[in-house]
Amino acid sequence: MASTPLAGRTPKPASSAPAGGPRLRVRWDRVSVLVALLAVLATVIIHAGVVAVRDILGTTGPTPAGTQGAAVPAASPQHQPQPKPEAGPVCPRPGRDVIRTAPVINGQAGGPERTVALTFDDGPGPSTSEVLDVLQQNGVQATFFVVGEKAAAEPAMLQRMVAAGHVLGDHTWSHHIPSAKAGWNARTLTREIQHTRRAIVKATGREPCLFRPPGGIVKGAQKVSRAAGLSVILWSVDTRDWAAPANKKFAAVIQKRAATGLEQEHPVILFHDGGGNRTATVAALAGIINDYRSHGYRFVTLDEPR
Repeated sequence: MASTPLAGRTPKPASSAPAGGPRLRVRWDRVSVLVALLAVLATVIIHAGVVAVRDILGTTGPTPAGTQGAAVPAASPQHQPQPKPEAGPVCPRPGRDVIRTAPVINGQAGGPERTVALTFDDGPGPSTSEVLDVLQQNGVQATFFVVGEKAAAEPAMLQRMVAAGHVLGDHTWSHHIPSAKAGWNARTLTREIQHTRRAIVKATGREPCLFRPPGGIVKGAQKVSRAAGLSVILWSVDTRDWAAPANKKFAAVIQKRAATGLEQEHPVILFHDGGGNRTATVAALAGIINDYRSHGYRFVTLDEPR
């Protein structure tokens, strides 16, 4: 029996929408594309940030290990030392002769100037920092022949020397002094030189090119040092500061001995910043610098071309 619609009502067409109202149809293909684009954008932004940070760090450079907190006194404006350029990876070919004079430097007029090289042995030691202070205050650069085992224990001090423009030389690892008659054992000296070289390179990144045999004992040293690429350096003026008591009163004696080099054109003066208390050496140093400067000498380091 057919149903009869109620009076006053119009029948509605059947609807395909489910009960409860219309629902949003999600286009998952478009959502996937949008997510991929956002991921690419995030990757680009992160990469740009990493590059910016890396450029900043590359400009400032890392602080060398062991140098944080090391106070370096400012030099007086009139004697501000200029840092030396980075040394090359290869030392000049060593000569066959022992060097006892400072390098000859031509002046502005073209002729050679009187030059003097200040050298310090047996450090680093308790007085090294004070020696560096005096040198910096007077705008002078020197050559330090370091003992390997001490250098290995104080890399920050070696870094300070290099940063101030000073030159480092090899003074063996243990500072053992053989008898003048017997001279050096080649195998032992080779080992001592190489151990010290590694300590210097590890601390500073610089290759030493100079060697000073402890006690000034040359016998047996030249062949070994040349094989290691090192020039043998001695001195022309011995202040004998190593024998001075730990007393500032002996500064006058050291200064008087150093002044004997004023009779030479290119003296190399021997001091010590290690191996004992060097109070007298530190006290004498500024006066010695003034003596040579007032006589027209130019202070040089022993790595200068000859």
